[in-house]
Order: sequence, then structure tokens, then C-alpha cells
Amino acid sequence: MRDIQDFVSDYIKGKKHLHLEIGMVTKGDIEYHSFGNPPKAGGAAPEHRLFEIGSLTKLFTSMLLLELQHQQRLSIDDTVSKYIHQGKNDYLKKITLKHLATHTSGLPRLAPNLSSKKNRYNPYVDYTEQDLLAFLADADYTDQIGSFEYSNTGMGLLGYILCKVTDSTYDALLKKYITNPLNMMETAAVLNTEQNSRLVNGHTSTGKVMPHWDLGGVHDGAGAIKSSVYDMSLFVQANLKEDHPLASAMQQSHVPVKIGDSDLYLGWQEDTALDQAILWHNGGTFGFTSYLAINKEQGVGVVLLSNYCFGSAARVDEYLDAIYKFFTKKDLYPLTFLEPVGKNILESMMK
Repeated sequence: MRDIQDFVSDYIKGKKHLHLEIGMVTKGDIEYHSFGNPPKAGGAAPEHRLFEIGSLTKLFTSMLLLELQHQQRLSIDDTVSKYIHQGKNDYLKKITLKHLATHTSGLPRLAPNLSSKKNRYNPYVDYTEQDLLAFLADADYTDQIGSFEYSNTGMGLLGYILCKVTDSTYDALLKKYITNPLNMMETAAVLNTEQNSRLVNGHTSTGKVMPHWDLGGVHDGAGAIKSSVYDMSLFVQANLKEDHPLASAMQQSHVPVKIGDSDLYLGWQEDTALDQAILWHNGGTFGFTSYLAINKEQGVGVVLLSNYCFGSAARVDEYLDAIYKFFTKKDLYPLTFLEPVGKNILESMMK
């Protein structure tokens, strides 16, 4: 077991209710580390606790897109208008499923008609299929097509289309094409009773408990999945190997596609670590943070799941900290983010 205490010491400081689970992955081995509250007597082992993984869901949605293309159910170059028939909106004839998966459709991060006033701590729960279609009826972001703008709306729309194509729910698609083939039995968009008993509470950095998110079906493809570090480590390992049913789709997702003058990935983001390319994604809800990264060159990867997230619907953490710091000249809540912790751990594996 590696000693990674130094990498996490700043992050875990002051988090009374913390569960931080880390998977360090190679093609042939997985090593788990747990920080924060110890398991309760008779409770699930740390690697089997369940967390909201937020936007890591987008990786799964992109894999589903590629897998369905492999089965000739659709093409990533299909236009959105092939599946969404909203009046005479020519904009939908100009954007493709590939645009949605690479955040280059021009669609905004959130649709203008999505209001969190009814339930600001669970902002997507009341957004319906009718709301989405009403927005798309006259949406026109033609001028932004081809430019990168991170869009929960776009990835939610992609998941919605995949469900229409297969006449299925997102959770059923996930099980059929990804989690069952990879033996990820702790990963789902909709938890059963036993799984729900292992879902930990999420917190803001003040320690305030946040309600779990319900993506309402329409945004499932953008962030509905719950999972464990055990399962997510299997997912990381599958991305490093080529001897499983999803290998073709996964390997294709690691190859950039040309959008205008840019090389972009379906689902993934690209960065460098120790002058080598890494593929990564992060995720966050109002109570959870997640991070995943792989380095194909050395065949290593890392995943981190935390039940703390900085910021809430009212950004209360930052305001409280600013007020406290004004009077005391000290930070109330050390604003150490999960992404650099994960990247530092990955770099340690690459040395």
C-alpha cells in the first residue's frame, strides 16, 4: 500500500463528516484508500459505499453513444432533428450527436427555462420532458456551433435521445450495455433498496447535509449515476484494457474527433501530467465531488469520490468563509479542491 497521506492532508482537514474513497488502478491491480469516518459496525466497507458521481456520468453517456453506433442503432453524425421533431427549428438540423458529446452544440450549460426556485437544493427535479421540448422548439445557438461550451443541457439531451432510440430508460441502458458487462453491480442511475442503504450523505464544506439529487429523467445523461470506488475502479481499469465487451467503444472514446479546428473527445477532457497526456473528468453535485483520470501510456488511473462539495445553491460556503476571513484573517473552511489531489496522486503513480 502506498502512503498517500501527504496528498490528501489539506483536503481532509476540518471535514467532520468526510468519506473520501480513492482507487489507484493499473491494468492488473486496484489499491483502495479510505479517509474520514470509519465504517459503522455491520456497515458497508469503504470501497462499497455509494456516492453521487455527478458529471462523471457524462463518460458513461458517451460510451453508450459509441456502443449504440457500434451496433448500428445510430451514428454520432446524426443530426438532433432526426430524433427531436420540434416545429421548423433549423438549428436542430445543424447540430449532431457528436456536437452534444463534445460540448460544441452551442447549447448553454443550463436551459433558460430551468428554474431552481421551487427546489434550489435539487435543481433538476422539476424539469420535465415537456420543458425540454418547449426550450428546443425555438432554441437557436447557431453562431456558437463548433465552440466548446460545457453543457449539462446538451449531455442531458444526448441521454434523452439515446433512450428514445432504444425505447428504454437511462438506467436500463446503463445496465444492459455497461454495468452488467463490466460486473459493476454497485452502479446505477436508480438505486434499489439495498443500494440506497449504502448511499452516504453529501455535505457542503460547512458540513451542512444536502438532499440527494433527482435528475428527473431529462438530465440523467448529464449526472444521474451513483457508484462506489470499487465499481469506478473497475471502470478505470476497463479503460486501460482491451479484453472486455466494451473495449471497442472505450478505445474509440480515447481518440479525439475533429470539430472545426479543434481536436476534442467524446466525454473526456484532456490534460498533461509530467509531460504525458492524461484523459480526465470531474463531477459535482451540491453534496459530492468526484474525479477520474487515466494515463494510457503507462497504463495507470485514479478515481476519487468525496461526500463534500464546495458551494451550494446560494454559494453559502464562500460567503461564510469570506466573512470569517475578513474578521480573523484566517480561512474558516480550507478551500482545497479534489481535482489537484487526484492529479497529484496520478503523477505519483507515473513516476
